[in-house]
Parts: sequence; structure tokens; C-alpha cells
Amino acid sequence: MTYKHLFSRALSANPHRLHFAAHSHHLWPDASFAGQVEAWEDAAALADHKWDKVMGPVWSEAQQHVACELNLPDPATFAFSSNTHDFLVRILSAMPMKTVRVLASDGEFHSFRRQMARWVESGAVVLETVPAEALVARAEAGGFDLLFASHVLFNSGTVLGDLGKLAALARPEGPWVVIDGYHGFMAMETDLSAFADCIFYLAGGYKYAMAGEGVCFLHAPPGFAPRPAITGWYAAFDELHLPPGEVGYAPDGRRFLAAHLILQGCIASTRCNGCCWRKS
Repeated sequence: MTYKHLFSRALSANPHRLHFAAHSHHLWPDASFAGQVEAWEDAAALADHKWDKVMGPVWSEAQQHVACELNLPDPATFAFSSNTHDFLVRILSAMPMKTVRVLASDGEFHSFRRQMARWVESGAVVLETVPAEALVARAEAGGFDLLFASHVLFNSGTVLGDLGKLAALARPEGPWVVIDGYHGFMAMETDLSAFADCIFYLAGGYKYAMAGEGVCFLHAPPGFAPRPAITGWYAAFDELHLPPGEVGYAPDGRRFLAAHLILQGCIASTRCNGCCWRKS
């Protein structure tokens, strides 16, 4: 069986290339290009009315695709953004304490390590890192507001076990458990149904989902982080009628949204790529 016909644009762009990069920039399927084109055409044809489509059927279909992949029961818990760093900042901004005590593995990706190092400098974070195999035991000892770990470590390919034990520690008042699924999403079967109500999960489409840049998402469990301090107006898309001065939030995953400029191309690519290339 061959799937080359699904990657005709990428293959024809450099027909002499032999591509074996299992961990780097994957070739993107034709569906990702079609999604970007569809987003532009909708903007041209619908102008301001494009948001009725983007925030309606396109948004809903994209949520359904990701929820299906992760076996999560409620697609409404998902929000989209152009990168996972955006979500990390919003999650930390929702924590009420002045200094956040963070436990993480010592194999986290560069963006997390850099941001945490800067927050440590500023006094916003107290960070402790341990080897992935020691993470659960250290977390169970307590004393942290946020537990952060990659499902698959980018530098070793190590798969984090005991997600259930980490999830069992999560509480709306803290600690919060955040799983970075970027290097595992669509590379390995991931069933989050047992943890849907207690962990954050963030990932994106640049790696194994092959959807291109700017396609990231967050699953936000109900009851956790209801009011991120870093927020954009799309987090209150249904509350725009509120009087000036009242800061409303969507009751679902949309409470983590930013502004609109990243949404259209991002969601269209997710929607078009989704699971459809698997079924072709």
C-alpha cells in the first residue's frame, strides 16, 4: 500500500529528495494545502461573515477530529492556537498564587525550558526538574502547583508512563497536570478518556499529524483555570454583550482563546487534514 498520492505537492516540489526524517519536518499532505486555500477563499467570498463559518461548522468539525483521535468525550473542551507556548502562558496566568511551584521532567522541549528559566529569573516560578522515571514519585510527595511533562520526550523518545497516577493528583485548586503531547500526538495511540476531567493536554499538527505550522490545540478540563489573566477577545465570543468593564469567559475550552488572527488558517488546516488522510 502506498500513500504517495496524498503527498503529491510535497513530493513534486523536490522529486530527487529521499526523506527519512522521523523526528524533524515531515512532508505535508495535499490536504493541508487545500485547507489553507479554503481559508483564503472563504475570507474573500464571505468577508466579515466568514466568522459565522469559522466559529461554527469549521470549528466544530476540527474539534471533533482531535477529540476522536484522543478518545475524549466532549469536543467543546478544545481550543486552537498557533503554538503551544501560547497555551502555557495562559495556563500559568490563571494560577492565583504570586509564585508558582512547578515540577517538570528534565527532558522538556526548548520553548518550555526557556520560558521557565525566564520565569525563575523573575521570581514568578520556582522550578524543580527530575528524570522522567522519577516524576510520579516526586509529584506524589506534594508541594507543587503545576506538574508538567511531555508524553514523549523529544530528546530521547522516552514515553511517559503512569499518566493515571499523575492525573490522580490533579485538583481544580491545584496541582494542575499539563501533558505536552506534541511528540506523541498521532505518532502513538493516545486514549485520554479516563483523564478527560482532570488534565490539560496540549499538542500540535507540525509533527506527526503533518498539518503544517500554526495548528496547535489545548484540551482544558472543566472546572480548571476558569479565568486566564492573559486573554483575547475570542475567549468571550459569546459574551460580547456584557457591559464595559465586565470580563466574561466562555465556559468551555474557548476560555483559552486569544484574538482572531490565527484562527482561520489554523482551524481550516486541522479540519481539512484531520483524520481524512488516514481514510483515503
